[in-house]
Amino acid sequence: MFAPNRTTIRNGNVRGALLLGTLLTAVLLVAIATAVLIYIQLDRAATVQRSLVRAELQLDEIVRAQLDQETRLRGYLASGERLFLEPDSGTNDDYSGELRNFAKTTRGLGISQLKPAIVELGKLHDQWERQVATPLLQHPHARDALTRETLGKVLIDVLRGDTNRTRDLLEERLSRVQDELKRGINAALIGGLTSILVFGVVSISFVSSRQHMLATIDRERSIVETLQGAFRTDLDILPGSRIGTAYISADRDAAVGGDLYDVRRIDGTRGLVIVADISGKGIQAAVNTAFVKYSMRTLARAHDDPAQILYNFNKIFLDTIADPNLFVVAFVGVLDARNATLQYASAGHAGAYLRRGGDVRQLDVTGPIVGLDASFDYETRRLELVKGDLLVLATDGLSEARDGTGSLLEDVGAMELLRDASQDPQSCADELVAAVRLRSGGVVHDDLALLVIGIDGQA
Repeated sequence: MFAPNRTTIRNGNVRGALLLGTLLTAVLLVAIATAVLIYIQLDRAATVQRSLVRAELQLDEIVRAQLDQETRLRGYLASGERLFLEPDSGTNDDYSGELRNFAKTTRGLGISQLKPAIVELGKLHDQWERQVATPLLQHPHARDALTRETLGKVLIDVLRGDTNRTRDLLEERLSRVQDELKRGINAALIGGLTSILVFGVVSISFVSSRQHMLATIDRERSIVETLQGAFRTDLDILPGSRIGTAYISADRDAAVGGDLYDVRRIDGTRGLVIVADISGKGIQAAVNTAFVKYSMRTLARAHDDPAQILYNFNKIFLDTIADPNLFVVAFVGVLDARNATLQYASAGHAGAYLRRGGDVRQLDVTGPIVGLDASFDYETRRLELVKGDLLVLATDGLSEARDGTGSLLEDVGAMELLRDASQDPQSCADELVAAVRLRSGGVVHDDLALLVIGIDGQA
């Protein structure tokens, strides 16, 4: 007599499971689409920013070329030696060539005022050539020589003023690019989170019992961990090294935190290495993790210096993330297999260690955490590596692992564990995770991301 009820319950569970599976799959697709959209916007903005920076440098070269010509002319007039008219070694006084390069760089930036400004800069230089340089070179002691020299100074002052106004146009365009990027990323985040919220409300409406709710939690955790795992497992292989990784999450219901590691090839011999801890939990942390990962990848295409990457990311983070309570602790390194070196910068990240033989040392923190102030600077350090070195990068889940009394492992304890760990990178990562679980009695109190790089010594 109870068979029909059991059949109904089973059928209801199957339908509910299929519905929840469909909804959670949609959440995954929306989150991935949001991350991809953010990456595309960052990549486009980075391309425009690189063009603007290149244009400003070319504008400096235009002024420098004009000043070099003016300086050599004055030297000739003062001494009578034609030696002064020869360009110095390593200098470039091709004013017209620099102006053409500037015009080419700025052609696609969408600044309509630049075209007449470029024409005016060309006219000023032509006027200087016709009315100042050529007459003075032909008749340096002519009666109007002083008047022409004075005219040359006036033209130089006018050129400087025009280049300053042109620079203002470039800065204004850069500001607009940053504003557009901020609006685009905010729209993508709001759209993605809104979609996820809608799917969540619909799924909750079909949950009518504790059993269904627990099933929903398990499924959401699985899906979001898949999303976070996708962001962590997209790792490149670097020459001259082997890589080991590990990740454990502290809170079962929160699904994921904001811990991240990433390895990305820059070129044939160099790779970008990132370990970061983004404040927050859950889906928002996963979205922010994608933002951090793809922002730094994009910045690494424009900058080789880890400190410069962190400096620019700090400004982008503050311009993009509206919540003032969010911050990022990060380690950014460029590993070069060609000369076995690591250049790195650390934004408040203390969990970076180098093991060489039986000795373990902690790498220095070279700057404050990201997300506090746009004016913060970071310093790049250079580390010479040898075959057999083991570089271990860990989030604070390692040093803050607690025992039964609540005592922290701290950096000294982490270095002791690393000193006794395996030489193989993956085995080393697994042993450190096992040690954290053993110390905490199987209950991990904080997320832990581990990236272990073994140096083979071969490019």
